[in-house]
Amino acid sequence: MAKGAKKGGRVRDKWRDKQWIVINAPSAFGGSPLNYVPITDADRAKGRVIENTMFDILKQDPTQHQTKVFVQVDRVNNGAATTIFKGHEYAKEFLRSLIRRGSSMINDVYNYTTLDGHTFRVAVIAFSQRRLNASKKHQIRIIARQVLTNKIGKLTVDQFIQEATMGKMGADLMEEAKKIASFRHIGIKKTKLISTPESRAVQEAKAIETTQSVEESSSELLQ
Repeated sequence: MAKGAKKGGRVRDKWRDKQWIVINAPSAFGGSPLNYVPITDADRAKGRVIENTMFDILKQDPTQHQTKVFVQVDRVNNGAATTIFKGHEYAKEFLRSLIRRGSSMINDVYNYTTLDGHTFRVAVIAFSQRRLNASKKHQIRIIARQVLTNKIGKLTVDQFIQEATMGKMGADLMEEAKKIASFRHIGIKKTKLISTPESRAVQEAKAIETTQSVEESSSELLQ
């Protein structure tokens, strides 16, 4: 038998073993169907991250293709999956289109927590009409953090998702930043879910369990 040849027998068709499920949007976007994807096992599908665009979700404006949205499978039941919002980001093509000669780009990244305890890493990006000095760039970063800290702490996670991805938060930032300088664009370039109340509870429980195990082991050694 030639090297690498397989023994006789039918080749198993892995695709026939897969189950197809409907991926629904997070509750912030109404929970409508987004994708139809194959999975091998419902339990293993939990945690899977799927990329879409805002246009895939809202189907309103073609410019929504410029924003990518990442959803994570939370539960699978009766051929349908509920999801949570994992984050979003500007498409690279859109970012490149915002860059101009003779202007300044300002970035700021910081963690914020919603009213109901969801922590997100939020990246703000701003493009000025003209070049700005270091002092004004610093002022813009301070303003961005003040606005977002005051706002996000009063929003539920669903409200935060809507305002961060649909432009409302960027518009609020623009309203304050234009008092310092003229800007072509200010927006939330990227968000990433860092933790939820549930995930922190699990981590705390594991930490307590580990501490108790160490204490029990120490007690046994001392006896």
